[in-house]
Amino acid sequence: MLLWLLCAGLLVPAVVLSVVRLVEPDLARAAQVQAFTPFGIVLYAAALVLLLLALVRRATRSRLLVAPLVVAAAGLALHAVWFAPLVTGATPAAAVNASPSEVMTANLLAGAGDATRLVVEASEAGADVLVVSEVTRGDVAEMERVGLSDVFPHRVGEPGAADGYVSSTMVFSREPIELVETVDTTFDAMLVRTGDLLVLAVHPAPPTLFAQWQADHRAILEVAERAEPDVIAGDLNATLDHAPLRALGDAGYRDAAELANAGLAATWPVDGGFPLLSLLPPSVAIDHVLVSDTWTVTATRTVDVPGSDHRAVLATVAPR
Repeated sequence: MLLWLLCAGLLVPAVVLSVVRLVEPDLARAAQVQAFTPFGIVLYAAALVLLLLALVRRATRSRLLVAPLVVAAAGLALHAVWFAPLVTGATPAAAVNASPSEVMTANLLAGAGDATRLVVEASEAGADVLVVSEVTRGDVAEMERVGLSDVFPHRVGEPGAADGYVSSTMVFSREPIELVETVDTTFDAMLVRTGDLLVLAVHPAPPTLFAQWQADHRAILEVAERAEPDVIAGDLNATLDHAPLRALGDAGYRDAAELANAGLAATWPVDGGFPLLSLLPPSVAIDHVLVSDTWTVTATRTVDVPGSDHRAVLATVAPR
């Protein structure tokens, strides 16, 4: 009995993850569940080990184990295929004599994140472009006190008021920056040109606002296909398992973690914003630096921003 309870506890949530990823129901809750698709690997693998041990020890009749063994093995294989691009595959080389750029994106959680720490981290990392979501006037004032204008003398976008619901997105750059166009999404998004980069800075609505989330991602995809930015960066409120990011992949955009074989590179949730999940390391990757098929990523990592429920993403990008 204990064997079957343990197997059910592992296989039921694993199968739910598989079904949601395959079917993608048009529901907010399904989109939230889908963010945890990679955890299917752990669940199926644990169930498979448990079932194989039971088979070896003859803890139950072998024929009763066939069906759950098949489910566990097939599920593990399926999720491994979905996850494999994050840890395998060749990284396209940068062009000879190419000048790399450091792109960083962060979410400051409407003034809760440590804005001064973000400037220090970006400066020490040599970031050339910094995309910041949910940035307030207070954040910018704090950033100025630690030399924001010295590190990033150019900017576009306006900070928001610290009212707990901040839609503002700003882009800071070492090089002169031009606002090419704004994008009609729930939160501020914009296409900018700075140095050698055409950057689409985005922050679509979360999947809890499901209709807006879908509409925002359609708008982002339309701009990506039409304007062909070199980089798409921001809190995309979606993982590589979600249809909107797979659509960007079909349009030629690759995630920094994928190109650098960096694995999951999870960025959310952290710092107590979600008490149960925050007991663990960040578990889903919803902050991204994506590059077009004429660019590559030579390195990427996540960066802690105390106070925010997101980790920042830093990526070194270069033309192929």
